[in-house]
Amino acid sequence: MAREKRQWNDRFLAYMDMIVKHPNYQGLPIEKKADGSLAWITTAKTKIGKKRIEWCLKKADELGFERRAGVYADVMLAIHPTKWKVCQTCGREMSLYYHYPNANFVKALNRDFKQKFTDCDHISDIWDTLIESGVKENVLAEYLIRKGDLALEPTTATKDEIIDALELVCRKGNKKLLGPGAMSNFPDRYDGFHTYNRCCRPSQDKGRSKENLKSYTKDRRAYEYWSDGNIHAANQFMGSAFFAGVSADHIGPISLGFIHDPRYLQPMSGGDNSAKRDRLQIEDIEKIIETYNRTGVYPMSWYSKDIWEFILSSYKTHPDSVATIYRDALKQNMADFMYILWRILEECPRYGEDFLEKCLLSKHYECFNYSYKFNARGEIIDRRPRHFTDRNQNETDRYKRIAIDSAYDYNDKDNRNMASDLTPGESSSLSGLCQDLNTAHDYDAAHKALVSLIQSIERRIITSLQKGK
Repeated sequence: MAREKRQWNDRFLAYMDMIVKHPNYQGLPIEKKADGSLAWITTAKTKIGKKRIEWCLKKADELGFERRAGVYADVMLAIHPTKWKVCQTCGREMSLYYHYPNANFVKALNRDFKQKFTDCDHISDIWDTLIESGVKENVLAEYLIRKGDLALEPTTATKDEIIDALELVCRKGNKKLLGPGAMSNFPDRYDGFHTYNRCCRPSQDKGRSKENLKSYTKDRRAYEYWSDGNIHAANQFMGSAFFAGVSADHIGPISLGFIHDPRYLQPMSGGDNSAKRDRLQIEDIEKIIETYNRTGVYPMSWYSKDIWEFILSSYKTHPDSVATIYRDALKQNMADFMYILWRILEECPRYGEDFLEKCLLSKHYECFNYSYKFNARGEIIDRRPRHFTDRNQNETDRYKRIAIDSAYDYNDKDNRNMASDLTPGESSSLSGLCQDLNTAHDYDAAHKALVSLIQSIERRIITSLQKGK
């Protein structure tokens, strides 16, 4: 399943060189690879990643930015010398501001003005095209001001004033009309932005093709991380009127092992949700505890349960460990879990996928058979047998496909995720599990062995936490 290394566009290589040499980035750490090329990409956990974060926070202080969620994106946009970024894949230059219409806004523009704009057309160019096509300036001004709920007067506001106001309200998360040419990604990327731009995002970011984006309220990340919870009810709640105009935030990040369930979702602005990413915060832990006490729905997926129980027993006495040490422990456990899934699929080509489906995935199939109604807290107040159509009847197949593919994909990515750290003994136990599965085909025994292995990994991680490593 190894992937061919991506070739970076020459214009992007020149852009990298310009950024690294620019005085705005003086002191921001970057290393060179053995072949002399720039090590543009790193992760927050590495030594270089930590130094980049330290540099960015000092820069935030210099610029007068508050040290809060989203500060990395604010700093890296503020210091960017051109505010335009070259795409590593195709070499196209795009604005880093929120200047490009998102999918629904493109549809509205094309419907209302009978045009054929795309989500890569700059809003300034869209304005000019519409004016040239005969749309009156005051009509267009009123249209954009109304869409953005802007405090401007259509008869006096200029094009630049309207675009600047619309960009700001979209960037700060209140409106979803416009998006940036490249998403924020600091410290992973040296300049703070994804290497590929909006133009090549569908082809470069697995799962973000236009086809998949149409159904993105079905949170595929829950499928990718093999999350527990009522995943279909959560998908339905995310797409409900309760989240009109805002994002649905997982109180406990599913990338850390928390469940995908409507009771653990909360409304949040798009900007704040993007900035939060996979952070673990004390206030979120206490919200999770309150939700569990109120609903009885356990918040953590089975493979991270023991670590969560340890965090519950110690976060009040070690509050400084929550955002870093405890979060990293959950991320490491996730990396080990995903690695184990991949090894089972690789070493058991005949039985591995069927085993994982029957023992881990199929327990969630039942929730897809119902439609749900909710109160504002995400609690299910009504459940009825679901009406199936051609569009939704294969959702369990889609769920399985995404989950299986993600086990391969997670272990193919060099920079997005932590590497597994199984001990020789744990790796040997996993090999034994695979060998027994291949020879005896005993799913029950293999499942017990899998659970035992995961629990031993959790115990090792907890012991490391107790020793302060």
